[in-house]
Formats: sequence, C-alpha cells, structure tokens
Amino acid sequence: MISRFCLYSILKNLRFADPFLVLFLLHAGFSFVTIGSALGVQHLIVGVLEFPLGMAADRWGRRRSLALCFLFYAASAVTMARLEPGQEGVLFAAVVLYAMAEALRTGSHKAIILDYLDKRGEAGRATRVIGLTRAFSKTAAAVSALGGGIFLFYSRDYSLLFWLSAGPALAGFFLMLSYPRWLDGENQRLQEQARPSGRTWKAMARALVARPGMKPLLLESAAFESQVKMILKYYVQPVLQQGLAALGIPVLGPGAIWIGSAEFASNQVGAAGALLSGRAEKVLKDRGGARRWIYLAVMVTAAGFGLAAHNRELITGIILFVILTGLQNLRRPLFVSAFNQVMDKPQRATTLSLESMARTLTVSALLPVTGFIADRYGIAPVFWLICAVLFVGGPLTWIVSGRPGAATYVTDRRPASPRKPGR
Repeated sequence: MISRFCLYSILKNLRFADPFLVLFLLHAGFSFVTIGSALGVQHLIVGVLEFPLGMAADRWGRRRSLALCFLFYAASAVTMARLEPGQEGVLFAAVVLYAMAEALRTGSHKAIILDYLDKRGEAGRATRVIGLTRAFSKTAAAVSALGGGIFLFYSRDYSLLFWLSAGPALAGFFLMLSYPRWLDGENQRLQEQARPSGRTWKAMARALVARPGMKPLLLESAAFESQVKMILKYYVQPVLQQGLAALGIPVLGPGAIWIGSAEFASNQVGAAGALLSGRAEKVLKDRGGARRWIYLAVMVTAAGFGLAAHNRELITGIILFVILTGLQNLRRPLFVSAFNQVMDKPQRATTLSLESMARTLTVSALLPVTGFIADRYGIAPVFWLICAVLFVGGPLTWIVSGRPGAATYVTDRRPASPRKPGR
C-alpha cells in the first residue's frame, strides 16, 4: 500500500499549469482584484464544504470521496483550458469545480495512511511515511513544473498545460478505486457496529475543537499554513515575472524555462525537507520547538520576498522560493504527526478537514485584500501584510499553547515506543 500512497501523491501533483496559473490569468487580462476574488471564492467554498464533506468521507467512504475528487480536478482543468480573455463566468466555474475537488480531498488521504499504519501497529512511523509521500508529491510537482515550462516555451500556449493536467487526474480516479475497501474508514466499521450518531456537523466541529490541545494547533495552522500557501501558490509567480521583466526576458519564451526550473528546484528541496522531517523529529524529540524555529525562519523569508519584489530581483526571489519550500515541507509532517496525537482516531478525515478549513478560510478572507493591494500599490506590500499576519499569529499561538489545559506537552513530544511483550 505504501507504493500506492506514493503513486497517489504523484498523480495528485502532476499539475503542469499550477506554476503558471496566476501568470496565465494576468495574460488573459484579469486584474489582481478579479484573480484574488475568484481564488477567494474558491477557498471560501472549500472552507465551507470541506468539514461536512470530511465527515461524509469518514462515514460513507474515503476512497469514493477521493475518486470523485479526481474527477472534479479533471473537469476544472478542462474548463480552464477553454477559458478566453474576459470570460469571468468560465473562470469562476473552473475555480468552483476545483474547490469541490479540494473539499473532497482534504484530510481523507492522510486519514487513510494513518488508519493503515494503526491497523499494522506502526503508528510510530507516521512522520516518516507522511514525509515519504510528501517527498513524492514535491518530486512530481517539480517534474511537472519543469515539464510545463518546456511545453510552454515551445507552444507559447497556456491552455496546453491544463489539457496535460487532466490526464493524471483521470488516472487518479482509477487508482482510488483500486484501494482496499477497509480503508474507507468509519464506513466499514459502522457496518459491524452501531449506526452513526445523529449529531450535526456543527456539533461535531464543536466537540472536535474542544479536545485538549486542538485549539492551539488549529490557530497555528491558520496563521502559518495560510500565509505560506499565499506566497508559494499565488505571489511567487508575480515576483519572478517582475524579475524576468527587469532583465527583458518574456514569460512566453525563455522565461517559462526560468519559472519551470525555479519550481523544479524548490520542489526538489521541498522533497528533501519532507524526507528529513522524520530524522529531525528523531534528533530534536520536540515537535513544538522545531515548528517554532521554522515559523520564525519563514517570517524572515517572507520579509526577504518583499524586498526582492520591491527591487525586482529574480535570483534573490528564486533563492527565497527554494528556501521557503524546504522549510514548509520540513515542518508539515511534524505538524501532522503532532495533530495526530490530539485527534479522534475514527474521525481523522473530519479532523484534518477541520484543520484545512481553518487555513482555507483565512486565505479566502485575505486574497481579495491582497489582490486590491497588488493592483493599487504593487506586489511588495502584499508581503508586508503577510509578515504582519505571521508576526501576530505566532505569538498568539504560543500564548494559547501555554494556557493550562492546552496540553502542548502532549502534542509536542514524540510518543514513546510501545514496549514489546516480555520486557
């Protein structure tokens, strides 16, 4: 199954258009406000739906949820490939389809992995296995970015990248159908046990948030992951485009190779960071301390991006891009492993969707604001806002973590290895 988990990570991340999405929309004549609003709607839909759909995945089948997710990914790619300048309705239709895919996906596959390890009595391998699958994710993203850059260089056609992205999504649909049925989660267990309770999704959310140690981790995710996603997914591209323009290099030309190569390098470093997360956990034995140091490093990196954007520095932007991707992927498996210590095990997909919802709604609220700032004042001030959110969110998370009952000592330390019988 580990090989299939890795194949899932590959197919999910063969998105040849992702490194060029914002540049494609700018090329099509959309403003940063329109782009931010469309992507904000996408994240809002994900934020609203992913928790109830996470509950549905836990109760009615994680495999089925993920199979349907891949179909929505393919539909979104095909819709985006047919987008013409000025067609805002088509743009919003594409982002809604993508949002449905994301809402169906978030949390479900990690829940499958954690269930699989529990079933085999290997819960202590969670950080290493998640790090391994994340390494495959980043490697696939690296290959697709470089491939996308090469295709764009020769074709000068953004739409080709979306057509190419639809194929792996369809392959992912068939992969999910090949997973064993017992990995559907609570769906299978409930056939042998009592029927699910009649609690609403709101009541379930309140119960999950009330678990010891849950609130500081949700706040940490909202403060950190949302800002990193905004940088890596939406604002690195304009920074690199500005740097290329300062050197007289067009994106639809040699610039495509530059951007594809930068994405390739950053994702390769991200893969290395994910693989090293298990070793970092073993050496440090303190997830909380490691996450806080990485948090501070990311804050400094975000400030560096602001300076690079202000000075239109291409090489500096690429270096910071690589560093930030490495830091984020070193940190994420540590966070998921800590999160696993406080979540309700039968409701893993639900709980991971709740965590994703916290950061998704934050991104949804900020994207239209950052789009307005980028249109009115330029790209650099966007990074000053991101730094401000990180600066406020970090200390606030640590304050909440330090309150009695926050149980940070439970979530930040690695669980002791179980004693073998006879010792």
